[in-house]
Amino acid sequence: MKKAALFLAAALCLALCLIVPASAEETAGEPALESGGFRYRLLKDGTAEILEYIGKELGLVIPDTLDGHPVTSIGDEAFYNYRYSMEDLVIPASVTHIGSCAFAMTDLEKIEIPAGVVSMGDNPFGYCMPLETITVAEGNPVFYVQDRVLFCREDHSLVCYPNMAADPDEGEQVIYTVPEGTEIIRGSAFGGVECLSGVLLPDSLRAIGYQAFGFCWSLDEITIPDGVTEIGDAAFDTCKYLSRVVLPAGLKRISSMMFYECESLSEVTVPDSVMEIGDFAFDFCAEDLVVICGPDSCAKTYCEQNGITCRVE
Repeated sequence: MKKAALFLAAALCLALCLIVPASAEETAGEPALESGGFRYRLLKDGTAEILEYIGKELGLVIPDTLDGHPVTSIGDEAFYNYRYSMEDLVIPASVTHIGSCAFAMTDLEKIEIPAGVVSMGDNPFGYCMPLETITVAEGNPVFYVQDRVLFCREDHSLVCYPNMAADPDEGEQVIYTVPEGTEIIRGSAFGGVECLSGVLLPDSLRAIGYQAFGFCWSLDEITIPDGVTEIGDAAFDTCKYLSRVVLPAGLKRISSMMFYECESLSEVTVPDSVMEIGDFAFDFCAEDLVVICGPDSCAKTYCEQNGITCRVE
């Protein structure tokens, strides 16, 4: 059952990986080339961006050059759902950018971010169930690891919480405290983390990315600070034990699929600041779900149209 759900997570992750590095956007019209089982394209500076691996080697080795061109970028979803071993995977020192979902849904257990990587899309390592250790090479000016979790200095964001960082002793509940000063939880940052029962968010937080907590099976409580004004699509998709949420006072939009298939969710408090509710926001939540809102809230109309119980306060 979990395996099937994770394939659904993979499909959604693939559909939602929309952030593309500027260099890739600028060269979107360039034809794809092939070399050594890799599809790649040339960027404007003459370096190569890996698009995907189409070879058949069981152990993946990422080259530092392709046809004489230095590999500087690993594109969005380049190795997404790669089905062979990544146990000894090494990212070449020449790489400066790693795209969104680049290694998502693989059996990656550990990874080192080279010192030259200065940009990264939304969680390149989302839904890597065996992932235990992320390290950052000495001298990297942008990324760092704190308590096993990957952060970005430039935008004060949390990039990746490895699944195995929440692998508890028998019966232990794992609650993670996001450090004060963190402003963004990037897309898929906690995606697929199975054993995390609670996350304490700091007052400094202002944005939560798409599917940031998607498929966090055990997450049953979370308090969203009032400073958060943006929450991405499917942010809490399939958090099956999440039961009660108070949305922050400055939120303007409840995104599409925000609480999709949160089957234990029985109470959501919607602030008057919310002006729009996206498609499927509360689909497949608890049958006794109650939305609490003000008398003039758009949530009242939404509930009437979708057969959801609304309590006006």
